[in-house]
Amino acid sequence: MSLEIEQLESWESEFQTDLTYQLSSTVLKNYNADDILLNKSRLLSQDQRIYNTRISDIENITPVTNQKASGRCWLFAATNQLRIQIVKDLNLKDFELSQAYLFFYDKLEKANYFIDQIIDTAKTETDDDSRLIQYLLEAPTNDGGQYSMFLNIVKKYGLVPKSIYNDLAYSTTASRKLNSILTSKLREFAETLRVNINDMDKIKELRTSMQKEIYKLMTMFMEVPPIKPNEKFVWEYIDKDKKIGRIECTPLEFAIKYAHLDLSDNKKLPVSLINDPRHEYGKLIKIDRLGNVIGGDDVIYLNVDNDTLSKLVVKRLQNDKAVFFGSDTPKFMDKSRGVMDVQLWNYNAIGYNLHQTKASRIKYHQSMMTHAMLITACHVEEGKELPTRYCVENSWGKDSGKDGLYLMTQDYFEEYCYQIVVDMEDLPSELQEKFLSDKEEPIVLPIWDPMGALAK
Repeated sequence: MSLEIEQLESWESEFQTDLTYQLSSTVLKNYNADDILLNKSRLLSQDQRIYNTRISDIENITPVTNQKASGRCWLFAATNQLRIQIVKDLNLKDFELSQAYLFFYDKLEKANYFIDQIIDTAKTETDDDSRLIQYLLEAPTNDGGQYSMFLNIVKKYGLVPKSIYNDLAYSTTASRKLNSILTSKLREFAETLRVNINDMDKIKELRTSMQKEIYKLMTMFMEVPPIKPNEKFVWEYIDKDKKIGRIECTPLEFAIKYAHLDLSDNKKLPVSLINDPRHEYGKLIKIDRLGNVIGGDDVIYLNVDNDTLSKLVVKRLQNDKAVFFGSDTPKFMDKSRGVMDVQLWNYNAIGYNLHQTKASRIKYHQSMMTHAMLITACHVEEGKELPTRYCVENSWGKDSGKDGLYLMTQDYFEEYCYQIVVDMEDLPSELQEKFLSDKEEPIVLPIWDPMGALAK
């Protein structure tokens, strides 16, 4: 049905007799909607930054981190979580793990993973316009990632302190141009590989030359990490008591000994749980073809209800462990005041109401995981099992939120939080069994599904 001019004129006349519409129209045409519709009564009632369940000494772990103009939030959230124990063990004050070190190798590995996917799909996806091929071509070296992809990089390359490999290279903190150049080259490679797919000897030759060219580009835009994964480095530091410490080890040894990651046993590594109400709870969910390191672990989640997620957050905090989580950010986030709350803006005052459920928002691409942060505290009222609010550590610098911290309400957590990462030992036995059993067949979702979104 086409739009009729007469109908538009009729509606316009109707609107002009509505005083609420006239007021809304006047204000919205002169001011930013988020500023004028901010519900300050709600803000005042929710802005209580008292938490009775928290990581010990968290306020003394500095600095506030800043991913700047890059999509490295997942690397910041993961390393911010790991640095807490390192700080405590070594009696440190200012400390960061090197996000740039992980970023360099993740981007290099993603380029190689993309080449592998193009070769693997060339004979089955003969149409260049197929949905899978077009999706693979979209952003082959996306800055973002999932926690299992973080573990893939760490298992191969280890971890180093930021002072060993820092953010001095421009493209580390402002990655747009590097991504553009790599993407253009990889799309060119994709065409070449698909055209020559029936000559596997030539494909092998091409692949080596392509890997070399990508590495050359990477090392022109970013410094080559000064040590290899199994090469020893020396790191000297000064602790809170002004004592000088010295560590000599490899990046892989640092990850195991100081970050307490048992890289030799997947059953002891952290796991991801999600809340995706489109699918049955208690089921594993796998994202097909999503990854970064060839031979690395697949992206697999356990789907659970919101109550389970919330209770596991509380349990981890009670055990003095912070929680990596993925959410749809910055929806309903006030960056200047540092509050995440679905009721913070009074859009219903202008007749704008959204009625989709969480499942529908995922299904219709209105919501997905877009950002990763860290929960360091929560507040559970007496007699309650679930928190009313959480303290969130972001990676957008000290000027974002209140000194880099945000208050997140339970309503926000239930509606826009999708993922948390926990240790296997945090899970009750029945949930551990889901990950450990060989009999559990996961629900397989295509790479373009919203649950395959990469946190940036």
